[in-house]
Amino acid sequence: MKKPRKQREPSQASLREMPEVDFSKGEVLRNPHAARIAKEGYFLPDGRHIMPLPRRGRPKKGEGPGPTTPRSVRFPIAVWERVEKKAKAKGLSLHAAIRTAIIEWVGRNELR
Repeated sequence: MKKPRKQREPSQASLREMPEVDFSKGEVLRNPHAARIAKEGYFLPDGRHIMPLPRRGRPKKGEGPGPTTPRSVRFPIAVWERVEKKAKAKGLSLHAAIRTAIIEWVGRNELR
């Protein structure tokens, strides 16, 4: 059985040959969707505001996600692919697109 090779550090000579990095010339890449969301917000096509923009990940400590119930929905694969494609084109996650569609279909006023 062969022993794994130890990874060697670069030599002092090779480190001296490398040019120093100039961070002043660096460019910060912004999220391409942030400007659209800040400008338009999270609204339905008819202009009604749905809810605060859902964030990915766990809520902050002390903040609950609100009273929600997980549900399972079955669709044919072709339907899921079309929903995913349309959500991606609008810059939404799959679940945000589904929530938007359901809330729009049910009507925001009926949810209160």
